[in-house]
Amino acid sequence: MASSTNAKTNAKTSTKQQPVNKRPSSARARQDVAVRRRAHEGKTGTPRTPAQTGKTGKTGKTGKTRGDRMRKDAISLVQLTELLANEKAASGKSSQTVIWYTGAIRRYGDWLVEQELEPTLANLTLERVRAYIVALQRAQARELHPFQPTEERLLSDSSINSYVRALRGFSNWLFEEGYTDELALARLKAPKVTQKAQPILVAEEIADIVCSLNPRTETGARDQAMFLLLLDTGMRAGELCGLHLQHLHLDDGYAIVLGKGRKERPVKIGARAAKAVRFYVLHWRHPAQPHEDHVFLTCRGVVNAGVAFSSAGGKPLTVCALDQIFTRIGRQAGVERLHPHLLCHTFACMHLLRYRDPFALKSLLGHTTLQMTNHYCEAVRQMEVVRADTTSIVDGIDTRALDVNRRGRLGRKGQKKPV
Repeated sequence: MASSTNAKTNAKTSTKQQPVNKRPSSARARQDVAVRRRAHEGKTGTPRTPAQTGKTGKTGKTGKTRGDRMRKDAISLVQLTELLANEKAASGKSSQTVIWYTGAIRRYGDWLVEQELEPTLANLTLERVRAYIVALQRAQARELHPFQPTEERLLSDSSINSYVRALRGFSNWLFEEGYTDELALARLKAPKVTQKAQPILVAEEIADIVCSLNPRTETGARDQAMFLLLLDTGMRAGELCGLHLQHLHLDDGYAIVLGKGRKERPVKIGARAAKAVRFYVLHWRHPAQPHEDHVFLTCRGVVNAGVAFSSAGGKPLTVCALDQIFTRIGRQAGVERLHPHLLCHTFACMHLLRYRDPFALKSLLGHTTLQMTNHYCEAVRQMEVVRADTTSIVDGIDTRALDVNRRGRLGRKGQKKPV
């Protein structure tokens, strides 16, 4: 009994005398502890970020120091615009989309300079963009245009809406790329656009324009072919300028155009338009280079300060040059409101008036949804109401019961004048 008691006492004493090793001695044990620690933190293989742990710095923002934010806020809008343009071009966006973004950001940067502010990321705030919108609403039309003169009217609602949408898309890109911690313009609302009636050309105006173009000259043959082709197919200005010879199938009566979103679609060409295009291509089209395959080219020996033409000629037309060409054509024909997209409106409304098929029109115009096509449907319904052969309200009144005096006032016959 005594020996067993002594043994137990010695065992307890030895246990108490041994130091407690809190750190595992073997590598296997240390690895197990690390695995349990990561599992406890909720991440397997990677430590938790400050945003996940809820730990913030002295400035109250997670995961970034004040120096990091100051360095990003000091980036100029010019540098960010170049990065945005490269990203959009690398993702396959069209050149017009890139120009749309860069132009809107450049104009905002110029406005910041006018306000004696640095055009940097720090000044892209909701309050300053709202002040910029107010300044745009007071600006005149084409005041910001690099080539065309300023007009004596205010900037249109659609132009202001376009600038705002570009800045809001720029803000979204900054957040996605990590230049900002939040969507700076998330609460920015674009101004409402005035819903205007879709104007179209009437038959007399179309005849005046065609008669004003002389197909026996290089300029006249090209302009007549472009006018009839736009009116007959509903092409956009960019689609016409990007049309290539291999996309023309005049004998079969159609052409392949590259529209928005880099989507090709066929458009139908009538006999008259095909004849005008064939005449220009065979007799008056003179490319500057043998490999040039654009259909419509600049003319020779005609110089314009707006770069609408070049003295050498034979180079592809640009959208800006096409706008100036149609401005000149409209001035000569007495149709001052002529522009390339007006022919698209005219084609869409005439197609609906003749065939009553909005789904076919959607396919011909390359619309993804029926939303834009419905605008043309509504315009056609309004035109039909105005042109309807019905009697107006005033004309339907029995005029025999009315007496019109010399002053043009209506009064009932036999009605006594008040004393």
